[in-house]
Amino acid sequence: MRKKNSRLLSMVLAAATSMTMLAGCGGAATPNESGVDTNTSTEQAGTEATTEEVSQVEVNLGSYSEAPMLADQVSAGTLPAVEERIPDADNVFVETVDATGAHLEIGNYGGVINLAGASGGWGLSRPTLESIIRYNTDGSYYPNVIKAFDHNDDYTEWTFHLREGMKWSDGEPFTADDITFWYYMCHLSNFDSKKNGWPALKEEVDGEDAWAKLTKVDDYTVTWTFVNPKYPADFIENGDFKWCWAPAHYLSDLIPDSEDFPYVENEYWQSTGLSEEEVLANAQKKGIDAATVKDLGKAVSYNFWNTSGLPTLNSFVLSTVPGNSSKDDTLCIMDRNPYFWKVDAAGNQLPYVDALHFNTTSEDGQDLLMFRSGEIDIITIAMKDISATLGDLGDAAELREWGTTNWGSYQITFNYTNTDENYATLFANPDFREAMSICVDRKQVSELLSDGFLEPGQAAPAEGNIGYDEEWATKWTEYDVDKAKSLLEGCGLVMGSDGFYDFADGSDFMLTFLAYDGGADESYPVFEQYYKAVGINCALKNLEVAAFDEQIDNNDWVAVMGPHTAIGGASLKDRAAPFVPIAQSSEWYGEYGTYYQTKGAQGVEPTGDMAKLVEIYDKWRSTSDEAERDAYQEQIYQIHKDNLWSIGYLKAENSYELINSKIKNYADNLVWADCYQYANMTHYEVLFKAE
Repeated sequence: MRKKNSRLLSMVLAAATSMTMLAGCGGAATPNESGVDTNTSTEQAGTEATTEEVSQVEVNLGSYSEAPMLADQVSAGTLPAVEERIPDADNVFVETVDATGAHLEIGNYGGVINLAGASGGWGLSRPTLESIIRYNTDGSYYPNVIKAFDHNDDYTEWTFHLREGMKWSDGEPFTADDITFWYYMCHLSNFDSKKNGWPALKEEVDGEDAWAKLTKVDDYTVTWTFVNPKYPADFIENGDFKWCWAPAHYLSDLIPDSEDFPYVENEYWQSTGLSEEEVLANAQKKGIDAATVKDLGKAVSYNFWNTSGLPTLNSFVLSTVPGNSSKDDTLCIMDRNPYFWKVDAAGNQLPYVDALHFNTTSEDGQDLLMFRSGEIDIITIAMKDISATLGDLGDAAELREWGTTNWGSYQITFNYTNTDENYATLFANPDFREAMSICVDRKQVSELLSDGFLEPGQAAPAEGNIGYDEEWATKWTEYDVDKAKSLLEGCGLVMGSDGFYDFADGSDFMLTFLAYDGGADESYPVFEQYYKAVGINCALKNLEVAAFDEQIDNNDWVAVMGPHTAIGGASLKDRAAPFVPIAQSSEWYGEYGTYYQTKGAQGVEPTGDMAKLVEIYDKWRSTSDEAERDAYQEQIYQIHKDNLWSIGYLKAENSYELINSKIKNYADNLVWADCYQYANMTHYEVLFKAE
């Protein structure tokens, strides 16, 4: 269980003593407890539910129940009976516990959950998206949309078993045909714009990229076949493989066969023979307005949750009512999916609430005012606003804490592949990094930048996260100006007549920090005083994010304050790129990542411990043994502890949400991470409002 920030809780409790704080939600979730299938006998990547674990929750699927609004439609003859809409007891997904392992309450139907506006292309998906697998907070995972998965002995073949009787939101059957259609007609043709974005489905064969062969075994079974072993790390865990389906019955007349989106020969689907103009015209007939086929493909087979009228497997479906059918509408509505394939332990079809309402606000702070007035039920809140809001609302609101994956707050990092040898040599010296760390009074920084709520710390995994190490979290954190100066001089820097250090050859040493979109405007002046006091001349260069990224990509930078991709992560099962130099992604490893990504064609070849990170990561990817993978991950973390390529000055800031106290089944101590799909870890389908 994650521990809460004690200073924050003291502040909150002092201001709102009547508030009920939810304690930890029991121990870590057992591997399959977050969703009990009634026949969990298939291997699940080395994590299997036992009979004893499942029996902790009494499951009664003698019959199904449904929301009154759906029952009314059944009575009116406009909707089939619930038993005809969802899988039978052998195939339905039974939701029994939350992502922390705590047992769920049986809810009541009705009402809506009001949220702030959906920002970005993924805003509507976060509470609603149903993916291949789902994670628990302890890093374990289990089959979600698919019923089960397994593999052959040498990991060259993976099999997905689907849920017989499962349907799309329009009532059409969901079968293996929807997977072959997605793969051969949408993905390999790059119609979905993500052909090169999901590494799980490709491998290297004879020096060239090769794609998995997808085979339909029967209506509810498919296999993915590779030439080389495809171990769990590269397939089900870290392959960024969120879904592999599309509604063939709806999209079949929207797929072109053109130069930009060529038909891929396969045994299941023939070329549509449609031109790009024809598919755009067909899309218009369905109410889908797209300027280009590229836009259309991304809208209907990638960001599909944003397309009104498109069948989905998600818990909530975008409204078709004009004025409520776009994420950009002032009030965007996602309605309950009447064919949703999950039930609670009593056989009640989920979701409980009728709809999710996304309320777009026009002014800063308006969402907080709407929460105070009861117009919004769930809101992300800054630490500075928690005390006053809870003090005013009392029992009407509750606090939820989300752990983050950042390794510390107020990070700085340096360009280890800088083309100026003076800078590259200096940054490679750990004594320089130690000096940059200990020349700052973290206690004072905490008071100045967080009102004392964030404790001093280092760029290290937070307490409660995988890899937490108290020695690492406090390494190089003791304020010592004299030692910092000694270390800097030991690195070959020479104090100049202006009171700032120069390089040994007499050239100026200027530590220019890049930042983007004003992200360091508040913090830089605080750190500047410490750097200059110890003899380091420095400056801040603030850029728009596009210009910032361009300078990083061009290797035209010295240091960064507040990196765009900060070092850290939940684990290697999350995105490895933030703490292993395998892509042109994270600032701290610069062109080393480019070297790996381009297989040595570009970038700078890593050496020493930087190279070891990549070597160990490749071993992690290439083993089926979970214990070995854990050991490799520990080695990677140890190398980071030894080097501290990025410096953090305060412990990681968690994220906080206030919720309407009538909302039930909203877990505490969840984790905000990509592999957990962020807000999806809340499991909105099980939330309900107490009467």
